[in-house]
Amino acid sequence: MHSSLHLDIDTTRTSVLSLKNNALPLEGKIHHHHHHKKKEHHHPAISVANATKRCDWVVQTFTAKYFWVPEEERRRHFALATVDPNVFYRATANIFWVDYVLNGWGDRIQLETIGIHALQYDGTTPLQPKSLWTWVTGDQHLSNFGAWKNRHGDVVFGVNDFDEAAIYDFGVDVLRIAVSVCSHAHTNGLSHAQVNEVLRAFTDTYVQTVINYVGSDRELTFELTPETSSGSLKAYLTDVRDDRSSERQLEKFTDVDEHGNRHFIRNDNTRLVKVSSDMEAKIRQAFTVHRYGATLMKMGWQVKGWTDEYFQVLDIAARVGSGVGSYGVDRYYLLLKGTDNSLENWVDGNAVILDVKYEPPGAVTQVLTPEDTSWYKILFQNDAQRAIEAQRRLTSYTDPFTGWVVIDDKPFTVRQRSPWKNALDLNKLSDLDSFIDFMEQVAVSTATSHVRGTVSKSPGQFKHEIASALGHYRDRVAWGRAVQQVATDYREQVLLDFQCFRQYVDKLYPSMHLQPSIVQDSSD
Repeated sequence: MHSSLHLDIDTTRTSVLSLKNNALPLEGKIHHHHHHKKKEHHHPAISVANATKRCDWVVQTFTAKYFWVPEEERRRHFALATVDPNVFYRATANIFWVDYVLNGWGDRIQLETIGIHALQYDGTTPLQPKSLWTWVTGDQHLSNFGAWKNRHGDVVFGVNDFDEAAIYDFGVDVLRIAVSVCSHAHTNGLSHAQVNEVLRAFTDTYVQTVINYVGSDRELTFELTPETSSGSLKAYLTDVRDDRSSERQLEKFTDVDEHGNRHFIRNDNTRLVKVSSDMEAKIRQAFTVHRYGATLMKMGWQVKGWTDEYFQVLDIAARVGSGVGSYGVDRYYLLLKGTDNSLENWVDGNAVILDVKYEPPGAVTQVLTPEDTSWYKILFQNDAQRAIEAQRRLTSYTDPFTGWVVIDDKPFTVRQRSPWKNALDLNKLSDLDSFIDFMEQVAVSTATSHVRGTVSKSPGQFKHEIASALGHYRDRVAWGRAVQQVATDYREQVLLDFQCFRQYVDKLYPSMHLQPSIVQDSSD
C-alpha cells in the first residue's frame, strides 16, 4: 500500500518511511485515489490554455536565448535539445515560464480558478496576491534532482540547479515537475491511468509535507539521505555514498608538477582549456577580499574567514561544453591554495575547486510586472546574486564558498565544485510502485525546500498559507486533479513544440543529431 509520507515532529533525522500513516494536523489523512473512494465536491470546470501548434513562436523564443552564443556552440546546443522531448523540456525553462504566467497555463491551477476560496492563516483575511509565493527553483524537472554531499557530511537528494530560481508562485515548481513526470512516466511505459496515480501521490504528499511542518522548524535541516529514504532512491543514495571514486575529482582535473605545485589538466576529458592572459588578470582581480570576499556568508555553518593565503588562486581554466539549459555560457574553474577537510579525501590533498559561471537573466524576468521588476532590482544587484541567494535559502548546510563576482559587467556565480555529484537513472523507474515511491520522496524534497525558502514571516509563512488554503480534503483533491490535467495537457504542448523545433534544426543543420548518451556527458 502506498500511503502518504509524514515527517516526525520529534526528530530531525528520522526515516520518512517509518512515519507513513500518521494523521495530518488538519482535516483527515490524505489517501491516494487508487486505494480509497470518497464522495468529493465538484468544482467548476477549468478551461483556459490548451495545446496548440505554434512553430514560429517556439523557434523564435528558443533561439533568442542563444543569439550571443558562438555559431558552433549554438549548433551543438540546438542539436542537443532535439535528442528527445525530455531533453527539449529541460532546455526550455524560458518557454515554460512564459506559458505559465502569460499564456494561461498557470491560471488553470490557481486556487480561485479551481473554485477554492482560501483564507489566510488567521481564518478571516482573504489570501493576498503573493500569499503563496516563496523561493522556487524555477526549473524543477526530474533531471535537476540529484545526489551530493552536503557540508554536514551527508549524501543528500534534492534539486541542485538554481539558475532559474526566483521568489514566485509555488505552482511554477509543482507544475514543472508534474509535466516532467508525465513525460518520463510515459517514456518508461506507464499507462495514462498509472501516470495519474503517480501525480496524485506527488500532489498529496507535497501538501501533507508542507502542512506537517507547521509548528516546527524541522524543514531547516531535514534532508533525504540513505537513512531517511526508501526504495530505489535509498539504493541509489547508498551506492553514491559508498562509491569513494566520486571524491577523486582532483585526480581528473588537476596534476602536480615536479616542484609540487598543483595545476589544472587541460584536455578533452576535463573539457578545460587555457584562459587568455587578459581574462585571467580580470578574474584574479575579482577574487579579492573586497569583491568575491564581500559576497561570502559571514556567519553560519563552516563559514570560512577570509585570508589572502587561503583564497590565493593557484590556477584558472575555462570549462566548455557543460549543461543542457546553460550550454555555451562562460564558465571557469579556479584552484585555490586552501584546503577543505570536509572533502575527507587525503588522496587529493583536499584542495578546493571553485566553479565560476556566468548567470544570464532568469526566465522570470520575462514575466515580471513593472512593479515586481522594480522590487527585484531592490532585492538583487544582479542575477548571480539572485541565484546564490536562492541556493542559500533552499538548501541546508549550505556551501560556504557560495558568492558572486562581476567581470566585464557580467555577473558570475561562485560555488565549490562538489566531488559528490550524481544523477539517478530515471529509466529504471519502469513500474508503478517504484515511480510512486520515488515521486513521494521528490514531493518531500520539493515541499521541504519551499517551506525552507519562505519569504514571509510568521504567522504568514508559506507553510501556514498552504495549510489554510489546502488543508481540507476536497480542496486538496480539486487542486491535485487540476495539476494532473494541466500537466497532461502541457505534455502535449511540449511534444508539439519539440516537433517544431526538431524540424527547424533538421532544416538548419541537416544530419546533425546527438545520441541520448551525450546528454549525461554534457550535464556536468
